[in-house]
Amino acid sequence: MIDVDRTGFVALVTITIGDPEAHAPLLELLAREVEQWVRFRPGFVSANYHVSTDGSRIINYAQWDSEEDYRESFKANPNAGSLRDAITAIDGVEGLQMVGYTLVKSVAASKVPADS
Repeated sequence: MIDVDRTGFVALVTITIGDPEAHAPLLELLAREVEQWVRFRPGFVSANYHVSTDGSRIINYAQWDSEEDYRESFKANPNAGSLRDAITAIDGVEGLQMVGYTLVKSVAASKVPADS
């Protein structure tokens, strides 16, 4: 069962990639940032990285307890402002967009009923 109260806010970061060679350094940079300090912030739930099947985009689906927790985390960022610059400085990265979402409903997987 998905805990709607625990994943009340999602930051969906989409990074446009022009060269698949950018995948490895970009994913390393993003994961390192989360491993070094983000995962210790109050309200952080998880960060999940996905590469599009055509290789043209990477998304970071970051789950937080609340938008407030997400916003407050930036105040504690030891590298404030430099992450965006580091991302866009990687050869092959063409663009970066972040959109926030609030979870309003979730339907989890279930086993097929035995009488079906």
